[in-house]
Amino acid sequence: MRQRAEKIEKVLAAAGICSRKKAGELIRLGLVKLDGRVLDDPAVRVDPQTQVLEYCGERVHPAAETPSCLLLYKIAGFVTSASDPHNKRTVYDLLPEHERDRNRWLYVGRLDRDSEGLLLFTDSGDLAHRLTHPSFKVPKRYRVEVEGRPEASLLKPLTEGLTVDGRKMRMDRVRVLRSGKNSGTLEVTLHQGEKRQVKRMLGQLGFKVAALLRTHFGPLTLKGLEPGGCRRLSRREVVSLLESGEARQ
Repeated sequence: MRQRAEKIEKVLAAAGICSRKKAGELIRLGLVKLDGRVLDDPAVRVDPQTQVLEYCGERVHPAAETPSCLLLYKIAGFVTSASDPHNKRTVYDLLPEHERDRNRWLYVGRLDRDSEGLLLFTDSGDLAHRLTHPSFKVPKRYRVEVEGRPEASLLKPLTEGLTVDGRKMRMDRVRVLRSGKNSGTLEVTLHQGEKRQVKRMLGQLGFKVAALLRTHFGPLTLKGLEPGGCRRLSRREVVSLLESGEARQ
């Protein structure tokens, strides 16, 4: 056994292919090859530095070449876009000067101009897809200020499912943090990710969103970041993103 050999599930997860739980299934489906041979043993150890590991015919690169990610605490007033025809400020203007390469960084999901909170960037289109496609069930959590008096009984349709503009939408969890006479605060969690989903679903029930803050993206939080702050994710954090959700069959 090579000294640097690692469990194949760890190698595939670190490369952004799948979660560790999903690796065994990909192998059983015959989608993974090692040195040109289809693998059938999910317990095998590999050294991606010296062996050729493939997934669906594409070379799986060593962990050192795994995607890079940025975590930004977006503030209100910035558009989630690489450019804006009306010359509005974009989220790229919030990145540190040495990280503002619009050709490298892809934002992961959107936050409206007036919304705030956790926004991710990556240099991998595949990873961006895995983090936003609902089949991977990566949860996002939001703190939402609404106009009106929210009560648990009135909010049940949010988790049961609503049809909004012909689209079926559903939240995973809704919790009332505060319910005043004319306003309230909610904590909502969802993985579906339709455009402006939180605002559209609450609007369907007659609640206008006054403020929205994304507090969590999978296992990631805003802890340690001030509004407008940005930092790089560690490799372990990137892998944990993949392991926070498993593709639905």
